[in-house]
Amino acid sequence: MRLEIQLDRDNGVPLTEQIVAGVTAWIRSRTAHPGSKLPSIRQFAADYGVSRFPVIEAYDRLVSLGYVDSRHGSGFYVADRPPGG
Repeated sequence: MRLEIQLDRDNGVPLTEQIVAGVTAWIRSRTAHPGSKLPSIRQFAADYGVSRFPVIEAYDRLVSLGYVDSRHGSGFYVADRPPGG
């Protein structure tokens, strides 16, 4: 699955911040249902032509903010109760 978010390398906002904002908006828009699987880090990086490092940072931040759950060996999923959800 490819998320429909826009990344702009020229606007001065770090890619990590753009990814966090994009995934958060996707979750808040209710397009994503609790338990929906996010693309793997490698797949996200390949889909958007970015390094894996900002994706790793963004996913880690989304987990700490409560929007995403990490399941060891399985991937990242929309949290059952995202903040404000």
